[in-house]
Amino acid sequence: MIYEEIIRQINDLPTLPEVVLRVAEMVNNPRTSAKDLGKVIAHDQVQTARLLKLVNSSYYGFPQEISKITTAIVILGFNSIKQLLLSSAVFEMFGHEKIDGFQRIDLLRHAIGTAIASRIIGRYVGHPELEELFVAGLLHDIGKVVMDRYFHEEFVAVLERSADENITFHTAERDLLEYDHTLVGQMLASHWRLPDKLVKTIENHHPPASAGRYSREAAIVHLADILARAKQIGSGGDNVMPELDPWSWEIIALNPQKLEPILQQLEEEYPQVVSLFELEE
Repeated sequence: MIYEEIIRQINDLPTLPEVVLRVAEMVNNPRTSAKDLGKVIAHDQVQTARLLKLVNSSYYGFPQEISKITTAIVILGFNSIKQLLLSSAVFEMFGHEKIDGFQRIDLLRHAIGTAIASRIIGRYVGHPELEELFVAGLLHDIGKVVMDRYFHEEFVAVLERSADENITFHTAERDLLEYDHTLVGQMLASHWRLPDKLVKTIENHHPPASAGRYSREAAIVHLADILARAKQIGSGGDNVMPELDPWSWEIIALNPQKLEPILQQLEEEYPQVVSLFELEE
């Protein structure tokens, strides 16, 4: 019964803006031009204004104001534009309220930290889709947002169990519930018609080996989640450092000696991304 209720609640959620979904599809088409992409984005005035505001922020530091979407696409590239649109749309799902002792914005901060760490790890191991890793990291705990909003009593019970017994949020929800945030996140990602790679990574970032052909991406997000916790960026709903799946080292093919420079870069890049989306620190 609980699965039917989750599906009902998720089906009641708004989908991502149509322009975001369309851009995500077009980016994967090698025949798409910057002009084609610009025309689609320009049809949505809200997304156009939001994107131009981000592109002209201090994060990018372009010497002249960029006033045309096509120019922004040419300068930043297709994947960066897709990542900005999707990230901006997702941020609207996160609230800033403090409820039952939990700051929702802390969950967003943790998501951003995980996204940045995922992209940095990807750089070190030569992953070809860095912006895709960023989005996967950003969305890895999106199921918790849905739980907080639509299954709030259960969400609070998990928070309390985690705090009382000093266990991870994921361990607590498996103890208490018939479902967990990874299942809810996977259902939401499917509802949003996101690529299968993102759906599988969100669903399996705790047991990366279960992600099949996308196990490397899931392992990268799994490690990035832990690194964001190590730097105490935001909160995933608990104060416990989860164990790193030892199999992840093998599938990621990352030298553990690279962790220190990765953590340093995470510390440097996090404030820049936070300023990009104008989040208060």
